[in-house]
Amino acid sequence: MKSKSDLADDHISKIFSDPEKVRQAIQKGINKALLQHKLAGNPVCEWKNNRVVWIAAKDIKIPKD
Repeated sequence: MKSKSDLADDHISKIFSDPEKVRQAIQKGINKALLQHKLAGNPVCEWKNNRVVWIAAKDIKIPKD
């Protein structure tokens, strides 16, 4: 019988074997962070045209899932 740790490792390996699931999980985390910044009134930055650009909280766009 597999231990809880082995079962968790199997589950994680299964998720990581599907790049689309990984991309979706990362995007969900990004969207959550963007929403938290927007609601708190905090700006975020992005890399654009080889430089850091700050985006005001009111201008943060939250992608739809």
